[in-house]
Amino acid sequence: MNTFSTVNPATGETLKTYQHTSWEESQKAIQAACEDFSKWRKTSFEERAVVLNKLAQSLRQHKTELAQLMNAEMGKLIAEGKAEVEKCAVTCEYYAKEAVQMLKNQVAPSSPYKFAEVSFQPLGVVFSIMPWNFPLWQTIRFAAPALMAGNVILLKHADLTAGTAAMVGQIFSDLTSDYKLLRSIQVDHEVAAKVIADKNVRGVTFTGSSNGGRSVATEAAKNLKKIVLELGGSDAYLVLEDADVEMAAKTCVKARLVNCGQSCVAGKRFIVHEKIAKDFIQHFVSEMKAAEIAPLASKKFQKTIIEQVEKLKSWGGKIVLGGTAPQGEGAYYPATVVVFEKNHPELHAEEVFGPVASIIIAKSTQEALDFANSSPYGLGGGLFTSDLKKGKELVEKELQAGFVVVNDYVKSDPRIPFGGVKESGYGRELGHFGILEFVNIKTVAVAGE
Repeated sequence: MNTFSTVNPATGETLKTYQHTSWEESQKAIQAACEDFSKWRKTSFEERAVVLNKLAQSLRQHKTELAQLMNAEMGKLIAEGKAEVEKCAVTCEYYAKEAVQMLKNQVAPSSPYKFAEVSFQPLGVVFSIMPWNFPLWQTIRFAAPALMAGNVILLKHADLTAGTAAMVGQIFSDLTSDYKLLRSIQVDHEVAAKVIADKNVRGVTFTGSSNGGRSVATEAAKNLKKIVLELGGSDAYLVLEDADVEMAAKTCVKARLVNCGQSCVAGKRFIVHEKIAKDFIQHFVSEMKAAEIAPLASKKFQKTIIEQVEKLKSWGGKIVLGGTAPQGEGAYYPATVVVFEKNHPELHAEEVFGPVASIIIAKSTQEALDFANSSPYGLGGGLFTSDLKKGKELVEKELQAGFVVVNDYVKSDPRIPFGGVKESGYGRELGHFGILEFVNIKTVAVAGE
C-alpha cells in the first residue's frame, strides 16, 4: 500500500506519514455509506437541520485547531484559516434554514393528469474529490447542501492536507451515532477511478485543475454518473479609464492575494486602460508591497512559479516588483507584479497559482474585453468603472465567466451560485442552484377520472 507524508511548507518539516486507503477498505466504506443513506434519506428536513446546526457548532469549537492544522499543512495564515472555518459554519446554518424552501415540492399548474408535482429526491452516495487550497471550505460548501438534500458523502481529499481531511472525518463521526454522513477515504488515483465506477456511487463532484477535471469527467461519463466540476481559472479584472484607480488597485490586490494567490477564482490578469495604467500600476505595486505573504503550499509549487515567471518574462513581461524566490527550505515566493505593455496571446491561458499578478495594458474597452475573453478559462472576473449601468451591462453580456462583479472582486457565498464556463468546468455549487445538482428532479403524477 502506498505511503505519503504531509510537509510544513514554511519549514520543510515532515509532519506525518499516511497510507492510502485500499480498494478493499474503500468498498467497505461505500457499503457502509449505502446503509447510512438508507436511513438518512428518510429523515425530515427538521431532523437534518438539527445535524447541520450541530456541525456548525462543532466547526466553531474546533476553529483554532483546524486553522493551526491548515497553517501547518498548506501554509494558510491563521487568521485566514479561522475565517474559513467561520464561513463553513455559516454555510451549514444557511442550508439548515433554507433547504426546506429550496426543496419543497412544486405543483405543476397544468398537465395531462389530475394532479402533478415535482419532487426533489436525493441521489445517494456522492463521491467528493477536493483540493488542498481551501481544505475545509471546499468540502463544506458541497457537503452542507448535499446533506440537507438527503445524500451522504465519501470524501477523497488531497494528500497534501490529509490531516485536515482526517479531522473533518472525525468531526462528522462525532455528530451522531445513528449514521455517518461523511467518510474520509484517502485513496490514490487508481482506487478513485474504481470508486467512481462503483454502482453504489451515484454522483461525483471535483474541484481542481482542468486536466484533473478531464480525467474525472471521463471516468464519470464512462459510468454514467452525474458530475459537477469546478476547475482552473485565469480570472480577468478590467480597469476602465473612468474607474476610481486607487480603489480598483486596492481591490485587485485583494483579488490576487486570496489564499496567497492559490485560488482558482483569484484575480490573475488585470487589464488596464492605457490612459490610467501608470497611476494604477503605482497604486497596485504599493499595495502588493504592503501585503503579508504566506508560504506556498509546497516546495514544488514554488518551483513551478519560478518557471512561470521566467516564461512571463520571455513573453515580454517586465518585472516591476518581486520576481525572485528566496533561498531556504520554506516554499515562499514574494509578491510579484509583471507588466505587459503589449499583449501576448499565451498569457491568457497561463494560470499562475501564487502571488504573481500580470498587468496588461489595453488601448480601449473593447480591446480589454477581447483580451479577457481570449482565455480558455471562464470562472470569475470583474470590471471597474464609475458608470455602474455600463459596467453591469458589460459584465453580464460581454465577459465570458460564471461569476462576474462590478467594482469588487469575486467572493463565494452560500447565498449565491458559484461555478464556471469553458475550461473552468460546469455545474454550480452554493445558492439554490447548487442544492439542485445532486437531486433527482422527480415528476409525481396522479391520474384522474
